[in-house]
Amino acid sequence: MRDNAIIQPVNRKGLFLAEPVLLVSAETDVRILINLFKLESIEETSLMMSTVYDGLSQGQPLSIIGPMIGAPYATLVLEEAIAAGAKKFLFVGRCGSLSEQVGIGDCIVPDASYIDEGTSRCYPMNSEIAYPDLDFTNTIFKAMKQSDQKSHCGKIWCTDGLYQETPKKVKYYQDKDAIGVEMETSALFTVAGYRKVSIAAMLVVSDHLYSFSWQSGFGTKAFKSGLSKLLTSVKDIITSD
Repeated sequence: MRDNAIIQPVNRKGLFLAEPVLLVSAETDVRILINLFKLESIEETSLMMSTVYDGLSQGQPLSIIGPMIGAPYATLVLEEAIAAGAKKFLFVGRCGSLSEQVGIGDCIVPDASYIDEGTSRCYPMNSEIAYPDLDFTNTIFKAMKQSDQKSHCGKIWCTDGLYQETPKKVKYYQDKDAIGVEMETSALFTVAGYRKVSIAAMLVVSDHLYSFSWQSGFGTKAFKSGLSKLLTSVKDIITSD
């Protein structure tokens, strides 16, 4: 089915984006990455409720866009970035654990994402699961296995309903081998597949629901350490790409 949508994304801002473009869910992580990359000569462009940061890291161009939370909004940003000509993306986000083997502060590199959000249904892909660029994903996971952060590659459950992660749903997706839950990946993967561009994701575990009760890890040493390690690995992967 061809795209016959009435409104098409266009490069209204005249953006020029360096690849892979970093799509970052949390504002604090955007700031940390700017410092880690020692980004210089920064140009800031507003993009809806996000900001595009274009600059130089060790003389190499780098583009970071964020924050972005939730499937509908994250895909709007992705569509605009694709319209600007970008064809390779790395999403950096946070997730909950659905597995006893996946602890707070661990990294998940998703190789598939179950669609439990509404945005993907707006695209004519007709699937219950969305996939990233698996070559890019494998490259990232290989790098993470060499890092000092415990890392996992597996399926993610992607939902719109942060406050509707019920025991029944958790069990359902556990039985389908999902090891984490978050709110953006399946929609981002769907749009990337539809537009024929490359995307992968790196997620740090911030909390867990695998025991059918919620344990928040946001303020813990494990989460803070894991987040620091993940963002450092993002820098290492991008600079070696």
